[in-house]
Amino acid sequence: MKLRVVAVGKIAPHFKEAQEHYFKKVRNLEVIEVKKGKSREEEGERLLKKAKGFIVALDEKGREVTSREFAKIVEKHPTITFLIGGADGLSEEVKEKADLLLSLSKLTLQHDVARIVLLEQLFRAQEINRGSPYHRD
Repeated sequence: MKLRVVAVGKIAPHFKEAQEHYFKKVRNLEVIEVKKGKSREEEGERLLKKAKGFIVALDEKGREVTSREFAKIVEKHPTITFLIGGADGLSEEVKEKADLLLSLSKLTLQHDVARIVLLEQLFRAQEINRGSPYHRD
């Protein structure tokens, strides 16, 4: 299984340690940062160029799932790319080309916070799928 997270912009310095923490814990994880653009459309093109396999776009209006449902989605796809937009969100093209629009919360999350939440959920999904006691219902 290959997990790819493609995000607009570099993660803020105060979130780097948390990101590194999950790099060490999540197997087959790749995080790619694309340059910020002058528009959502430009950023969207950059995000889509790096996408492979099943494409999940993170959007506040997307489908909400439980951690167990998320783990099933991750387990089902041998290659999966999660796309995180910049400060202005995702372009319509990204939303249309994504196989799944997924919401991490009904709250609007700053994109670096969304990245850390996603990384924790990828770790949690990994642990659920291998049957570890990390996740408790």
